[in-house]
Amino acid sequence: MNTRVRILRKQLNISQEAFGAKLGVTGAGISKIESGQRNLTEQMIILICKEFNINENWLRYGKGEMFRKITPSGMDQLTDYYQLDELDIRIIQEYVKLDSKQRKVIKEYIMKVADACRASELLTDGENGPEAARCAEGLEANENYDEFQYGRIEIK
Repeated sequence: MNTRVRILRKQLNISQEAFGAKLGVTGAGISKIESGQRNLTEQMIILICKEFNINENWLRYGKGEMFRKITPSGMDQLTDYYQLDELDIRIIQEYVKLDSKQRKVIKEYIMKVADACRASELLTDGENGPEAARCAEGLEANENYDEFQYGRIEIK
């Protein structure tokens, strides 16, 4: 289980200090947990799962996915209500896995796209697509925009 804490922290791309701060312990405490010098308490397991949206079976036994998925009934309701397609669902599932700093970068980028497109009137009733990315990034219609980076998060 201690090794999985290290794997989780590295997956989240945060320091031992930042990880510990979210859990109310020091970076040194996280170091001791990761190295096996200290075992996880029941309370710490529950807190890690809650704070980082972690599948408890993965943390305890290494079984299943690392991150909890949105409950099927909840996702089904979102899908039906908003008429989400497979890409919409995947975007939501990946977004909820991000830490707060990564989410902030995504939200800032989306606001940049929306503001730029409003300003240039590229998006009108019901239109969407590559114009939004071109608008925000200042790309010409013939440029390849399939891959670009914003902040530290790569979007493909």
